[in-house]
Amino acid sequence: MQKTKLKPYDVARNLDQDAWFLYQTTSVSYYVQCARLCEEFADLYNAFLTGHGIHGQARLDYWVSRYLTHAHNIRRGIEFIKHSGDYMPMIDFLNTPWTDYRGLVEQPLGWMRDEQRQQWDRAFQRLSYACGSAQTTLKNNETKGGHWLSRASIGNDRIYLERDDSHAGDMADAIRFAREYHIVSPPSAYPRHTIDADLCALPGKPCPRTGVWVPVQWLEGANDFSLAFCIQGRPMQPAYRIVGLELSNPFDGFDDEMAAEYEAIAKGSPVTESVDTTWSFVQASPEV
Repeated sequence: MQKTKLKPYDVARNLDQDAWFLYQTTSVSYYVQCARLCEEFADLYNAFLTGHGIHGQARLDYWVSRYLTHAHNIRRGIEFIKHSGDYMPMIDFLNTPWTDYRGLVEQPLGWMRDEQRQQWDRAFQRLSYACGSAQTTLKNNETKGGHWLSRASIGNDRIYLERDDSHAGDMADAIRFAREYHIVSPPSAYPRHTIDADLCALPGKPCPRTGVWVPVQWLEGANDFSLAFCIQGRPMQPAYRIVGLELSNPFDGFDDEMAAEYEAIAKGSPVTESVDTTWSFVQASPEV
């Protein structure tokens, strides 16, 4: 019988690393890259269709057009950010390219040669990770501040308040994957990010400035809290404490030795809870 366990979270945190990643994945240049990856995927797919002479079959051409539309929408989102600081449309614009996978693979794909399918998969995986990471950075701005304000009366929706939908925990793995997909190029040493102690905010209150914020618990030495990217005018989110790492052990109750070996190497997924805090602004480094 499979059991769920919580492992303690004891990873040392690096503010400069995590802030660098959040500022990278909310930069205009990063969003331009997301749009370009959608266009490159559409162009690759279209070239394969042309080479096999199968335009007009099933809904294959539709998906080429759809990814060109994704790229167009992301570029529209960039203009919203540039002209009014409005990041909210970008959440959906970034979400659909990587969540469209089911629709893509429901189309006939067996006509591709093996090497073409591998190239198709790599192109999709790259755009998926790029768009998915950027969307995750922004995600908590949608509802978390509002949920915090109504926390006494939200009932079953409390589970959504307690769940950190952004990048929970240390971001070293996220940066490593992004580097492997050639999406970001981490510096040999992360640039120093200074904290503006005079610019503070409380959960539920309007964010006074768009950017990365650090909870007071982190500054006081806690290693189980995360940074947040918050948007000016949106209600600030609560801080998120990592209660532990959820580990579903497939060997539990069947093979004690295998279960112990699995638990020794498995990382697990962060389980979080929302807590009150005082946020301080983290200045972007000149390199971002």
